[in-house]
Amino acid sequence: MEKFSVLMSVYAREQSTYLEEALRSVFEQTVPPSEVVLVKDGPLTTELETVIASFAERYKSLKIVALAKNMGLGNALNVGLSACTYRLVARMDSDDLSLPNRFETQLKAFEKDLEVSVVGGWISEFENNPKQIISYRKVPEFDCEIKHFFFIKMSCKSYDCYVS
Repeated sequence: MEKFSVLMSVYAREQSTYLEEALRSVFEQTVPPSEVVLVKDGPLTTELETVIASFAERYKSLKIVALAKNMGLGNALNVGLSACTYRLVARMDSDDLSLPNRFETQLKAFEKDLEVSVVGGWISEFENNPKQIISYRKVPEFDCEIKHFFFIKMSCKSYDCYVS
């Protein structure tokens, strides 16, 4: 399978337990990423720094990009995207959990159809316990639906997709 990057950003108001679970779900994939680019969007709490240091020690594929001040998610992601090595980049928020086969499934979609440039997935939402799903956010599957959803409605609220 093709090598790929995962792009994440974290800022001071994020909970360290969420970041830890998010990173764990990235590194415990059936097809692990070749690199994980984590942008520290400004100064972080000691708890967040401890989580990041712990993962950096265990996973040499974790690449840290530190910003001196908080620039906001969009700007932080643009800086992080420049640091990604591979053509394929998976996006994940610092409070997201990925199913263990997420990357494998998404990579297979790229292999199956070379015309595909973006792959995403439905989102299961929970509050405190990931095993207690409270809702699903279904995203469009086909080209015309995607164009309508993103370009006409302008309602892009989730970013967990690959972009090539």
